Amino acid sequence: MTDTVLKKMRNAEIVRMIDEHHMTKTAVAKWFKISKQRVWQIYEREKKNVQDIRPSRNGKDNQTS
Repeated sequence: MTDTVLKKMRNAEIVRMIDEHHMTKTAVAKWFKISKQRVWQIYEREKKNVQDIRPSRNGKDNQTS
């Protein structure tokens, strides 16, 4: 696997750990051996990316969020 694929997998796992397992960002940071600030950056970026591609209820892109 390439570094890009591994990072995408890690980023998805960070979001899953926080959203589904309700882990703190500090706990996630310790798990991946990265800083809490880096976890926050990754989490915010990944959540924004998901919101950008999610369609609004009328089937059109929602540019207001």
